[in-house]
Amino acid sequence: MFLNLDNNSLKMLPAGVFKSLGSLEMLVLDNNLLSTLRSAMFGGLRVLQELYLRNNDLDHLPSDVFKDMPKLSQLALSGNRLKAVDGNTLAQIPSLKKLHLHDNPWLCDCNVVPLVQWMKQTNVTMSPRGALKCESPIELKKKTLSSLQESTLLCHS
Repeated sequence: MFLNLDNNSLKMLPAGVFKSLGSLEMLVLDNNLLSTLRSAMFGGLRVLQELYLRNNDLDHLPSDVFKDMPKLSQLALSGNRLKAVDGNTLAQIPSLKKLHLHDNPWLCDCNVVPLVQWMKQTNVTMSPRGALKCESPIELKKKTLSSLQESTLLCHS
């Protein structure tokens, strides 16, 4: 079973909105205006295998947002405003096989280190790894995330 809600100008989804759709295997939320995800909004999607959130306004992911999706194997987050994604958040998705993260304005500072570390250890197929490029700081602009040395990624207070 799948649900396609792309191109609906959705700005937010209430917690538990999909609870009654326990057999949902694919959810498409591409091309909306979603700026925030809350872990409760995906409650009940225990058999979800594919989640598409391309071309929204997401700028961060809560650390537990995918925790109740044990079968999630494909996740598309390309074309958002993500500056960093915690690799530990991704490590909580045991079935993940494909991940699309390109076309995000990555801020290559100490906050991207967990993602860089996760990318080095994972067998997940990434949307072309070469397409994941730093947007800032200026001295790292256009560098690929996979080429970054963790020791050089600093955070300024």
